[in-house]
Amino acid sequence: MAFEDTKGEHSGGNGSGKTKGKGRKGKDRQEAVIEVAELKKRMAQLVKLKKANDETAEDLNDAIKKAAEESGLLASVVRKAVVASAGEDFEAKHREVEQLSLAFEALA
Repeated sequence: MAFEDTKGEHSGGNGSGKTKGKGRKGKDRQEAVIEVAELKKRMAQLVKLKKANDETAEDLNDAIKKAAEESGLLASVVRKAVVASAGEDFEAKHREVEQLSLAFEALA
């Protein structure tokens, strides 16, 4: 997949490869200057990382499905446990789940 240089092809472009856009805001809260050359320079690395991420995500999905099948838990439950365990908010998520469990028990 080639990334074409759009230098000067934007409406309002001045041929410099830099265009005032309606996207990100800078630290001064002004619209950032879009520099397509920066994206073009990094595109190969970004595509490589995206492909690696996709492969890793597929491996994670397969592992979660297998753990769910072998444990008897729903895959969504296993995924949430993994995400909570991998994150910094494990204790908060644990409290939330305990409270949700209490609410369900009270309503049953």
